[in-house]
Amino acid sequence: MLKRVVIGLAVLTVAGAGIAYAATLNVVSTHLWAGGQTLTKATCTLSPATTDTFVNEASTSQANGAATTLDVIPDTGSRKYAFLQFDLSSCAVPATGGADSATLSVYLANAPKGPLTVSAGRVTSSWSNSTNWTTQPTTAAATDSKPTGTTNGVTITFTVTTDVDKFLKGTASNFGWRLTESGTLQNATKDLAQFNSSDATTNKPQLVINYEK
Repeated sequence: MLKRVVIGLAVLTVAGAGIAYAATLNVVSTHLWAGGQTLTKATCTLSPATTDTFVNEASTSQANGAATTLDVIPDTGSRKYAFLQFDLSSCAVPATGGADSATLSVYLANAPKGPLTVSAGRVTSSWSNSTNWTTQPTTAAATDSKPTGTTNGVTITFTVTTDVDKFLKGTASNFGWRLTESGTLQNATKDLAQFNSSDATTNKPQLVINYEK
């Protein structure tokens, strides 16, 4: 609210000259209004993934887009990397708000013989269900890493807030994530970790986004 205070100065008469001057001084006073806005919290849950697959170093032309598992193996010569991507367009998340938090969860159907450390890293180029070892996309550094343990039937959850925030705000293209093993090999060629894919009957990959609208 703007208030304008006008102060009129009296007519000044210069002694001996008989000349009168009128002067006006404008003083502006600004009142700042402080108000509050209630922000509504909301959650968007996406499952299954729109696209997922894994690639196999031992069979470089093999495409696994219809497989029921997402395989991760760290062993040189037989490495396997998994890829997941979710369509965020069904979430009514305002681009200006971004994500308060975001988690990527995968179900460990078959645990490795020895515990592995699996990393989720943002994918930086396009790929599809027909992607194989020789055509796999590029990736950024790991966003989050978690141990698998050696017990079947547990859910592994990665924090991917930074990545999802970039996807929503358009500062990075949404090509999803790659799952790889980032720790020390435990049992030579017995380091296979298998997660349920979107083609599994239950416990499919899930992305949960918390945001303000």
